[in-house]
Amino acid sequence: MKIKKQSTIVETVVFLLLIVLTLVTYQVGKMGLSGVNISLGVFAIALFKGALISEHFMQLKHASGLWRWMILIWLILLGIVIYLAFTA
Repeated sequence: MKIKKQSTIVETVVFLLLIVLTLVTYQVGKMGLSGVNISLGVFAIALFKGALISEHFMQLKHASGLWRWMILIWLILLGIVIYLAFTA
């Protein structure tokens, strides 16, 4: 029972962190900040959020390394494609 309670606490903290990070990226957009460094920062936050979601809410922390790496590589490739689309 203690493991379940600890897991719930961790997932709640991760959820709250996701909310805070979402509000940070929202404020960046609301303030009209732009530039390559800002874009890379927002992308880094999105990558981190995707990793948190895959690890904690998709339960990939219990999966083999291949599945974990596939999700992370997909997130990075998606970000690269989006970056190239806007800078080309």
